[in-house]
Amino acid sequence: MIYKTFLRPVLDRLDSEAWHLNVKGLMHLCEFTGFTLRILEFAANGGPRIRDEKLAVRVGGVSFENPLIVGAGWDKTARALRALYSLGFAGVEVGSVLKRPQRGNPKPRQFMVTPDVCLNSLGLNSPGMEAVFQNLAWYGRLDMPVGINLGINSDVSHEDAPQAYAAVARKFRDNATYFSLNVSSPNTPGLRELQDREHLQTIIRAVKESLGGLLVDKPLFVKISPDLSTEQIDDIIRVVIDSGISGVIATNTTNSSSVKGKYGARWKGLSGGISGNDFEYKELSTSIISHIYSTTGGQVEIIGVGGVCDTDSALEKLRAGAKALQIVTGLRGEGLSVASSINKGLLRFMDRNGIKNLGEITGSYNK
Repeated sequence: MIYKTFLRPVLDRLDSEAWHLNVKGLMHLCEFTGFTLRILEFAANGGPRIRDEKLAVRVGGVSFENPLIVGAGWDKTARALRALYSLGFAGVEVGSVLKRPQRGNPKPRQFMVTPDVCLNSLGLNSPGMEAVFQNLAWYGRLDMPVGINLGINSDVSHEDAPQAYAAVARKFRDNATYFSLNVSSPNTPGLRELQDREHLQTIIRAVKESLGGLLVDKPLFVKISPDLSTEQIDDIIRVVIDSGISGVIATNTTNSSSVKGKYGARWKGLSGGISGNDFEYKELSTSIISHIYSTTGGQVEIIGVGGVCDTDSALEKLRAGAKALQIVTGLRGEGLSVASSINKGLLRFMDRNGIKNLGEITGSYNK
């Protein structure tokens, strides 16, 4: 309440990307002492972070204390991992991480079109894999899973893309808990074409080879677009199953001009993707999750992302078939207590309905 009443209106007047970087920097400063991390933990959770075995999930062989993961895009450089864990998240997906440094698109390139809906055209800005690797190494041992979202530089051709993805995977194969393939950002020309069956098969094969057959211990997910047709989604499902990888992250941001147009003519023709608490966007991602779950009978594991900002939106994704959830824009819209609030809400829901674990909820709309 304090955040939405007093802080968010001030932040709405500031440059969105600059605000984000400043907050991430302050969170990193909190990581230098256990005392400051504990203050952050108590401020976000109203006490110690929630630990309850009823919230535990296992996705792609990876155990998470609860179903909430910070999605790729929030911490692209691995500079706030312990701080994000203190907020109540069970893991962080870093990236997208690219082989070489890349500035991304010209600024300004990130806008809050409403206090909880974001349009970004960042263009996969990244300091490159060497810098991210050093940042991750700074932490030493972490008490949570860390995923690496694999991306490619904008000047990489489709023919060279498999080895570009593989190079980043190879760099982090001993540090990452899992990997995800970003073939769905709308902010890099031609990138979404890599979701096609032949391109995707080749990329997955190259990444698996770069990991030396370690995918039993290092799960691999494909992050897909919400703007795909049913036929395209079915093609991806078949590639995922045939390749023997863990599953799908559904979904990335939407490039829909109709969704952007709701917020005014200024945004309709602007490049970039919409994320956050937009009803149509949430419905797009949830319907894709439901389709994948029902089509495969739960055989393909799903991490749901797209407008998760409260307990109700979390339950929608879980009931549709997601085993875990990612939050990005929700941190901006709801504040640093968003993970704590959702976890508490899930526990209340489970207690009211006599539910012993989240597995009883996953896919319940399709069972």
